[in-house]
Amino acid sequence: MSKQRQYRNKAYSPGDLLRDLGRNPDVGRRIVLGAAGLGVVVLVAGLSACSTKGGGPAAPASSSPAPSSTTVMLDQHAHTITSAVECNSSAAKPSATPAESGDLTTRITVHDDSASVSLALSDETPPSVDGFAISLKVGTGQYQLPYQSVQSATQVQASKEGKSYTVTGSGQGVSPGQGDVHSVTFGIHVTCP
Repeated sequence: MSKQRQYRNKAYSPGDLLRDLGRNPDVGRRIVLGAAGLGVVVLVAGLSACSTKGGGPAAPASSSPAPSSTTVMLDQHAHTITSAVECNSSAAKPSATPAESGDLTTRITVHDDSASVSLALSDETPPSVDGFAISLKVGTGQYQLPYQSVQSATQVQASKEGKSYTVTGSGQGVSPGQGDVHSVTFGIHVTCP
């Protein structure tokens, strides 16, 4: 009994733990039982947190970011993308093409079978749009605005609230029924995870 109390009250360093695991199988057994008990507690807590009011099955766990809703509008044609949004931030590169402003650039990409959006936004207040690309299928045609820089301060505006961005403006692209490159008005609302 005194030996058990000694192990229960002992503070283990990693070296002590490895040494005692080799000498006394009770130490390893206690660790395994403790880990198993902790696993049961986590499992029960997770199941109760994921259960629905109707008692239906709980949603399966997912390792990918939860899909979010992104709205894309081009010349009054709206589409909602319901898929994972990728947002990556890194130091701004003023020498990049197009040049990036501010100290930090957030690159946002989201797409589905009908639309895709790619944005490069600065950390300035309000954020400036350093570059963008948008495509949207409408019926049998497709809007395409290839990746481009903003040509003037009033061409594209962005606002940020928390992790959500709203970007509006116009860019050079093609639209269904018009083969020539012309100005296309757009609006985007996207939320980073």
